[in-house]
Amino acid sequence: MNTTTTRTALIITANPEHHSLTNAAGNAFAEGFHAHGGETRILDLYDAGFNPVYTSADRAHYLGKADMPEDVAAIQTRLAQADVITLVFPIYWYTMPAMIKGLFDRVICRGFAYNADGTPGALAGKTVRVIMLTGGPESWYESDGIGEALDNQIRRQTFMKYCGVKDVEIVYVDNLSMGDDDPAKREAAARQLDGIRELGASLA
Repeated sequence: MNTTTTRTALIITANPEHHSLTNAAGNAFAEGFHAHGGETRILDLYDAGFNPVYTSADRAHYLGKADMPEDVAAIQTRLAQADVITLVFPIYWYTMPAMIKGLFDRVICRGFAYNADGTPGALAGKTVRVIMLTGGPESWYESDGIGEALDNQIRRQTFMKYCGVKDVEIVYVDNLSMGDDDPAKREAAARQLDGIRELGASLA
C-alpha cells in the first residue's frame, strides 16, 4: 500500500509588477516543487488586493474583543493547510516591503500563529523559506549587519521563537538591477532562478 502523502506549498509573493523577478522566483519555486510531486498554490498579495494596514478590527481581535477580520482569516486558512510556506519579496530600504510587513502584522498574529499562553500556533512544525531579492550582494548584507538584523527579526524571533517553526531559512536572490537587460546580468539572474527551482524540488 502506498502511504506517501503529497506535500503542499503556499508561495506568497509581493511585487506590484506582475512580470517581476519576484514573481518569477515564486513561479520557479512552484515549478520545482510541483515537478517532484508536490501541490502548489501561489498567493500574489497585490492580485489578491490584500490590505497591509493594521486596522481597528485587527486591534479588537488582538484584545479579544472581536473575531478575526474575514480577509485575514481567509489567508490564515491557506497558511494552515500548507506544509511548506514560501515568502518571496524584494528588500526595500534594508527591510521587507509594506505588503509583507502587513502580512506579519495582520495575518501572522496572536491567536493564529502563536498564542498568549505559549501553546503552539498553526505554523508550528511547518517548513518556511524566505526568499529575498536584493540589489546588493548577499556578502554585503552579511558584512554590514543588515543580513543579521533580517535573520534575527524574521527567522529567529518571528518564526522560530514566536511561531515554533524549526525548519526556516532565508535565501537570497542577489546582485539584481531593476530594468537592466544586460545579457550577463539576465543570465546570472536566470541561474539564480534555477537554484530556486531546485530549492522547491528539494522540499516536495
